Amino acid sequence: MRVTLIILALALLGGLTFVLLKAPGSVTLPNAQAGGPYRFPRMQVKNLSDEIKTLPAEFPGERTLLLIAFQREQQDKLDDWSARLNLRNPEAPAWLELPVIDDPGTLLRWFVDVGMKNGIEDKSVRSRVFSVYTPRTEFIRHLGLPGTDQVHLVVVDRSGNILRQVSGDWSAEKEQTLRKSLE
Repeated sequence: MRVTLIILALALLGGLTFVLLKAPGSVTLPNAQAGGPYRFPRMQVKNLSDEIKTLPAEFPGERTLLLIAFQREQQDKLDDWSARLNLRNPEAPAWLELPVIDDPGTLLRWFVDVGMKNGIEDKSVRSRVFSVYTPRTEFIRHLGLPGTDQVHLVVVDRSGNILRQVSGDWSAEKEQTLRKSLE
């Protein structure tokens, strides 16, 4: 019995170590230029389907809509935007959701990702959610975003150029602005 528990503990520790070492760590961003031009910085991140991608080169479209949140409480606003833009429709524009989180360290990154994965049943949505573990202030500086107190929707190309950005709650005017820039 004791030997079985030791083997089980070692297997669990080995599996957890593999998962933690496989995952990309904290994203280190280069220094952003004050006043722009604003660009999406190159980074390697993992989605909730455990696929590692290099962004912006591997964005799903020539123009991709990014739904960006900084706090758990902002998820309802992203869900509202997603529903109003009908993003689950196969004909929807290319999109990704990016929760941007100050890096809590390797073990807590794993727990956060597992928690988010368990909260999203739809596997096609999981593959579009990429956790970005980096200092939030540096991230917003790169994209030229006004702050972390609201959600931001950003249209970007595969070179990282910011083509359009809106912030906050949905409005018909903001939606129209985004749709024009996604054409």
